[in-house]
Amino acid sequence: MLVTGASGFVGRAVVGALRGRGVLVTAVDREPPDPSWDSGVHVVTGDLAEQETCVAAFETRPTAVVHLAALTSVLRSVDAPMQTFAQNVTITQVLLELSRGSGVDRFVLASTNAVVGDVGTSTITADLPLRPLTPYGATKAAGEMLLSAYSGSYGMATAALRFTNVYGPGMSHKDSFVPRMMRAALSGTGVKVYGDGRQRRDLVFIDDVVNGVLLALDSGYDGRAIIGSGRSVSVLEMIDAVRAVTGCPVPAEHIEAPAGEMPAVVVDITNDLGYRPTVSLEDGLARTWQYFKNQ
Repeated sequence: MLVTGASGFVGRAVVGALRGRGVLVTAVDREPPDPSWDSGVHVVTGDLAEQETCVAAFETRPTAVVHLAALTSVLRSVDAPMQTFAQNVTITQVLLELSRGSGVDRFVLASTNAVVGDVGTSTITADLPLRPLTPYGATKAAGEMLLSAYSGSYGMATAALRFTNVYGPGMSHKDSFVPRMMRAALSGTGVKVYGDGRQRRDLVFIDDVVNGVLLALDSGYDGRAIIGSGRSVSVLEMIDAVRAVTGCPVPAEHIEAPAGEMPAVVVDITNDLGYRPTVSLEDGLARTWQYFKNQ
């Protein structure tokens, strides 16, 4: 099994779950490996933009690929569209072609609901037309189209899993809203909230995301699926939930929202994958808070 972006937040969790099953893993990342990995993880440290890294990644002859490596910042993609294309499209194409030549039969891509653009407060479904509004969303849409082409032309099972906002233990290095709230609770400070804080988001716990990836691998799933909680909450509701879990005040300072701030992310997680989230927001935040306290 080949996992790219293996040292990232989701990558470490996927590698851990695969090793828990006894699966041998080739873990590729530019960042150093997780020190907890055992001898069942073959580490390739390097940039997938370099040919030697790609060749090394396939030396173990994997039968499946989980492609998590990407440039994931929407704002950065607007500033650097060419770099975003190189990281998110060119590398995906190279990995698909190497997979085809190596006999890989399953390819799972981490995608995003940004491929459909801004649908306001409407519900996002997996069959909405692709209308990305940023280079990041466009490159992920291109990746999904490449997967479709390799499925149709070469019979490879290709799964594009569109993750919502993933959170949970292991994200202390991240700068998304959940870790910012956790750090604020630890330090006794507050958080900045864009606008009135009524914009809604779908938060999905890391264990549920890993379960979605494993389901796609186990079933040889071919197609798109939204991996989320199926429950959207406002930013203010998130803060209230964190206050309840931590027992800390976590004051909110409202600031002007940046251009392009999405009013809502409401997703329909109905799919043929068999994916069903099992971790509630309250339980997930409690487990995340315990992790932050132990750091």
